[in-house]
Amino acid sequence: MAEKTQGKKKQNRVRRGDKVRILAGEHRDSEGKVTRVLAENDRVEVEIEGLAEDDMIVKHQKRSTEFPNGTRLRLNPTIHISNVMKLDRWNARRSTDGIPAEVVEDN
Repeated sequence: MAEKTQGKKKQNRVRRGDKVRILAGEHRDSEGKVTRVLAENDRVEVEIEGLAEDDMIVKHQKRSTEFPNGTRLRLNPTIHISNVMKLDRWNARRSTDGIPAEVVEDN
C-alpha cells in the first residue's frame, strides 16, 4: 500500500510550539512562538520575541490570599488564529512575479 502523507490543510495547522508570523493587529509583522492554543475561542497565545513589558496585555487581578493587595499581571497576547501564519509557510510563499519572496526582500 502507498504511504499516507498529511494533507495540505493538516500540514498548515498551527500547533503549540510552532513559530508564527502575525499578519494583522497591534503586533503585525512580529514573529513569535505559540505557547497555547485556545480552541474554544479560535485564538492562540503567542510569545513574541523582543516584546517590551509595556506592550504586553495587562490583566488586573482582584485581591486574594495569593495577592493580598491585588496586582496587575503582564500576559502574552492572544491573537485570532486567522491572523497568524506558520513561519515556514510565510517564508515559502511566492510574490506575484513568481519569484520566491526571500529573493525579493533581499534586493
